[in-house]
Order: sequence, then C-alpha cells, then structure tokens
Amino acid sequence: MFVVTYRIRTKRDQRQAFFVCWRTIAEAKRDHCGSMGSQLFAESDRTHVVFERWPDKATYDACTLPGNYSDLNSDLHGLCEEWEKTAEMELVESVTAG
Repeated sequence: MFVVTYRIRTKRDQRQAFFVCWRTIAEAKRDHCGSMGSQLFAESDRTHVVFERWPDKATYDACTLPGNYSDLNSDLHGLCEEWEKTAEMELVESVTAG
C-alpha cells in the first residue's frame, strides 16, 4: 500500500463547500484511478488532514481524472488558504484488529 497525506487549511466560511468538493474528487480518484479510499480529518482551526490510500505508487502516479473534474479540482484548491502535501509513504508492516 502507498499513502499520501496533505495538510489543508480552508478559507473562512468555505468549510462546507470544501467538504462537498473534496468528497467528489475523492470518489473520482476511487472510481477512475483505483485509489483505496481517502479520509478527511478535521482540527478545530479550519485545518484538515487528508489521508489517501493507494495500492502502490505507480497507481497514484498514473492517476489522471477525466477532464470534467479539472475545474472542480481547481475549485477545491481555491477554497483553501493552504495546501501542502506532507508525506508519501510505502506500507512496510501492518498490525490490525482481529
């Protein structure tokens, strides 16, 4: 598994619009690119952490969304004050609940 994380700070009064855009893009990455899902975590100050899971780095690197998502992806970034990719990691080992 390959994981990518982002730290994002939404603009004031844009949190709900961000949630809608983020979900649409996350579903598109799942449906069109083969992502294994994306989770959005919220802190109290409009800061969010996104955790994307991919089968491998090659699948992540090959992700190209259909053209109709280009404007929506720009809109998503436009709803944010800050957008930083914080990590790209390969899973080495896993212990899960039984």
